[in-house]
Amino acid sequence: MVRCDVCGQEYGVTHVCTGARLEAALDPRWAPVAGFAPLRYFRQAVAIARWDDAAIIAASEDRAATRYGGAIWLIGQALYLGTGLWVGRNTIRLGVPQLVAGALVLVAFQAVLFLAQYGCCHLLARWLFGGRGTFRGIIRPMLLGSVVIWALPIPYVGPLVAGLWFLAIMMLVFENVDGIGRLKAFGLATAFGVLFTVASFALFHPH
Repeated sequence: MVRCDVCGQEYGVTHVCTGARLEAALDPRWAPVAGFAPLRYFRQAVAIARWDDAAIIAASEDRAATRYGGAIWLIGQALYLGTGLWVGRNTIRLGVPQLVAGALVLVAFQAVLFLAQYGCCHLLARWLFGGRGTFRGIIRPMLLGSVVIWALPIPYVGPLVAGLWFLAIMMLVFENVDGIGRLKAFGLATAFGVLFTVASFALFHPH
């Protein structure tokens, strides 16, 4: 057994340190900001992408993280769709109204999938592992962390890099917000990441 130097808890492989969480929540870098502050929240999004625990915990308790994170997520979707349209511009035979309608439907579907994936993960974390966070607390840092999907348009390696990067962020979010062990968070993140990726691929490529 090992004793944590911060909270004094004894543990075997890993544990969620309540003392470290309190210190992270009080980090002045990520204190909520009144008014319009896109650059401040973009910096926090980058910090989450760099696996900053304090940025994740602060975002989970900051209402403003929802709208700024939502904007970051929408930009990522726009970049991905725009790249796909540009690559296929010579083969697409649809008019502008049809393309816009199709893009809106696709983005709406991706948003539902996003909420469903992390909602199901959160419920399982609570039921199976005694997770103590909230659904909003999970969604906020995940939205900010979605800045990594801006890497999707990178040729060849973009989807793989963005997918693995987002999976790592998901693991850290569940560890810090729901308070479950890292190995359990990794298992949840991996299982649901694979499940929803396969489901999404099956829906868009039925044959």
